[in-house]
Amino acid sequence: VFQEAPETNNEHWLTDWPVNACRKHKLGKTPMLCSGSVMGSREGIIDYIDVMEEEFKYWIQKENCRIDNRGDDQSIHNYLYYTGRFKNAVSIPHRHGPIHVVGYQAARIFENATKEAKDAGVDISQIYSRDKSWKEWLPRKYGLINTKTGLIVNEDGTPSAQVHQVDRFGPLISAWDNKMREQDWPYNKEGMVYMKS
Repeated sequence: VFQEAPETNNEHWLTDWPVNACRKHKLGKTPMLCSGSVMGSREGIIDYIDVMEEEFKYWIQKENCRIDNRGDDQSIHNYLYYTGRFKNAVSIPHRHGPIHVVGYQAARIFENATKEAKDAGVDISQIYSRDKSWKEWLPRKYGLINTKTGLIVNEDGTPSAQVHQVDRFGPLISAWDNKMREQDWPYNKEGMVYMKS
């Protein structure tokens, strides 16, 4: 299982309120885990699905668990992990594994960029990216990309193998994405050597 950005934890309403309402359990300041990014062996994934299904059935049967809230899967996923229901599951720190969950950070960056664009009187798609520097589609202060390639990177500067919730950047990533499509994704070619940023 993969951790969300450290700026959020399980005291966030997305998990705290539903888990407490349904299971009378507090997850506290434990790292929030992303239910949209799960990886494991065949046996591990089958066990994960079985445990999730069993818990979903519990939540459906209990009146106090039927919460009209997007993200119930996130609440259940975190509850099950932190109560030890997933056999042999390991929590991978944010930006340290094969899946990089950018959703929370990307949404905050997009919110800031929207305000900056409005204040500057420009279209949001042009707030950070310029034709000459399309690879620098995010300011360096965020430390999320390799400025030579534009690729989103892990904490150690290596390209993130898979990026989850990249859509949360909104149009900020569009110029880079369009250039990569035009160039047939050159950084995906066999033998490509990546430089750390």
